[in-house]
Amino acid sequence: MPIIARATTPHPRRRRRLRSMRFLPSVLTLGNLLCGFAAIYFTQRAMFPLGAGDEIPMSHIRILPRFPSILSFAAGMVFLGMFFDMLDGLAARVTRSTTDFGGQLDSLADMVTCGIAPAALMIAFMLQHFKGDAAPSPISENPFGRLSWACAAAYVALAAVRLARYNVEHAQADFDYRTFRGLPSPGAAGLLCMFIILYDQLPLILSDLATAELLQELLVYAIPGVSLLAGCLMVSSIRYRRFHSYLQGRRPFWQLVTVILLFAAFWAYKTPTLFALMLCYVLSGPTGHFVRILRPGARQREAPTPAATRNGEWRIANNE
Repeated sequence: MPIIARATTPHPRRRRRLRSMRFLPSVLTLGNLLCGFAAIYFTQRAMFPLGAGDEIPMSHIRILPRFPSILSFAAGMVFLGMFFDMLDGLAARVTRSTTDFGGQLDSLADMVTCGIAPAALMIAFMLQHFKGDAAPSPISENPFGRLSWACAAAYVALAAVRLARYNVEHAQADFDYRTFRGLPSPGAAGLLCMFIILYDQLPLILSDLATAELLQELLVYAIPGVSLLAGCLMVSSIRYRRFHSYLQGRRPFWQLVTVILLFAAFWAYKTPTLFALMLCYVLSGPTGHFVRILRPGARQREAPTPAATRNGEWRIANNE
């Protein structure tokens, strides 16, 4: 028989303290939005050498010396916005201030930081490498130029569809809080931004300049297709695990060893490791989807159990 248990009520003094911090999630969400706006701003400044204005000196942004170009700095602002996006959800759960207003504000912020900013970064990134008709443009005479611009436009449109669908599904009573339906927009944005950061870091990582230039050329030509693929994954029905689910509950010893090795790899090779992690997460959805198709009974085993209500006051536990 299922047991309905009421969550422990916090102490009155602690409850008042949590109530006084209910504005914190919205502040963090606005931080996410402003990071997206800053990313778009620096993306525009990166276009100045192409005739849009005076070039910004790199000495003005030496607060983050790991970014050798303005576009890399803009991509870093997208990652900072993703960090704020992670914190606002955590703060909303801790302060018990999850509201419909906060959810709508979060989607608007994600649309700027994880939707518009990565597409603008992609366009500026390709404009620095393709001149004339080959540059991304909806009126370009070159098919590759029109295709590149169409991929960026499709990414923005599909990101908007994905966020709107999430808002509708989140309001339903049977919403599964354990997984995402479709690739989360931060995952798609992170992958596109890592293409730009890795491009600038390759000459510093590889000692063979010829190999570095070849890989840079591949990144430039691959990013339009990657953006289109990421957009399609966002609106797909493929399930993705939530980031924090990889650290919850009891885990096998080999997973602990894997985490330690990943930290060691990140410490030694930050950019390649982060790029590999983002790529693995994006591919984990389709890989798991096909594994579930090939393994009979996998869908039944992963059927969602009765979930808690959004306010977290009541939950249903199975008495085994």
